[in-house]
Amino acid sequence: MTDIVKGVLKAVGAVLILGSAPAVFAEDLMELTPMSADQLEGSSGRQGVPLQWQLNETEQNAMVTGNVLSGHSVTGDNMITDQAFSNMSGIATVIQNTGNQVVIQDSTQVNILINH
Repeated sequence: MTDIVKGVLKAVGAVLILGSAPAVFAEDLMELTPMSADQLEGSSGRQGVPLQWQLNETEQNAMVTGNVLSGHSVTGDNMITDQAFSNMSGIATVIQNTGNQVVIQDSTQVNILINH
């Protein structure tokens, strides 16, 4: 990897760790030298990355109490069609609710490993 790419990765990693991301503009990235095919091939599939153990924990404690549902209650259909995710890319979260008085909690953890 070039020193420029290493510098950018270190800066991005520091920003992610610190949680305060300054604006990054596409023009800033245009000055970087692209990696060669050999460099890309050598870095694919986590080659050379030692085994790492990682534990992620999340705690969610929502409650639904004291709610009253009376009378006729109609909820909608809950369907996902066969093409619902056909053009999806990146990280997606799908939550479906099939009833009334439901607490839905969701947690997504994204781990980025940058070795240099």
